[in-house]
Amino acid sequence: MKNTIQDQIAIEDTGVVLNSKLYQSFLIMLPKMAALFTDRTVGFYATDREKFIMKIDPLNRVSFVKPGQPFAKGGAADYVMDSRQPLAVELGAEVYGLPLRVSCFPLFDDDTQEVIGTFGVVITRHNAEAMKEMAASFMNGLTEISAAIQQTAASAASINASEQKLNQHIAEIQQSASEIISILDSIKSIADQTKMLGLNAAIEAARAGDAGKGFGVVAEEIRKLSESSKQTAEGIGKLTRIIEEKISIAGESSRATVQASEEQAAASQEISASIEELLANANRLNELAENI
Repeated sequence: MKNTIQDQIAIEDTGVVLNSKLYQSFLIMLPKMAALFTDRTVGFYATDREKFIMKIDPLNRVSFVKPGQPFAKGGAADYVMDSRQPLAVELGAEVYGLPLRVSCFPLFDDDTQEVIGTFGVVITRHNAEAMKEMAASFMNGLTEISAAIQQTAASAASINASEQKLNQHIAEIQQSASEIISILDSIKSIADQTKMLGLNAAIEAARAGDAGKGFGVVAEEIRKLSESSKQTAEGIGKLTRIIEEKISIAGESSRATVQASEEQAAASQEISASIEELLANANRLNELAENI
């Protein structure tokens, strides 16, 4: 069961009496105050001018306080009694095994107003330390993610630049294929004209009779050559059109890749911005933990 305000928490008390109504009130009130903290994160203690005389510490977390034993000279109690001013210090877990915030206040004699002891409040800060550790872990994780995202963004930008160049080269090759087809059309036209000239030459050679037989043979070879040139040009044209179709498909794929890489780069930048915002929140969480 959880502790409630009605719990009565025992006081370790040496029986030393101080001429301070405030201190006497503390002895009555503090056990009930300690019961308010069901996780027992708060402890109380008091000293006279030489030793610890009272302690309320349900879970024995304030190990440096031992009623009846002298307190360390030159420490918080001495400072508070000499200065007549309160003092608060933060102690890391390496000192007493648990992070603590210790506040110490002077106790005054009701008659003479001389400092006759001190009253201390000890608050364990394990929750704050756990929050700091979580914030640090969160920040480390986000930093690693941010670095990975930035590397991904850089890679996406590099890929995008490469794809842009590839797309440009594909466009240039496609233009060259179109020019080849245009040249082949010219070759076919020349072949047709050459064939017609060969036919005319053959007709003229036939009219010349025996004198034109040799020229007729040449004319026939010219027609055969022009026909062969035309067929070759047509074959090259077919292959070139197939290449042009493939280049067109490659160009569409390249443009799609360019768009995808641009979107990836943009998404990486957005994620990186979100990570930076989360890092800022983690920093604020760490600051809050420092102030708890």
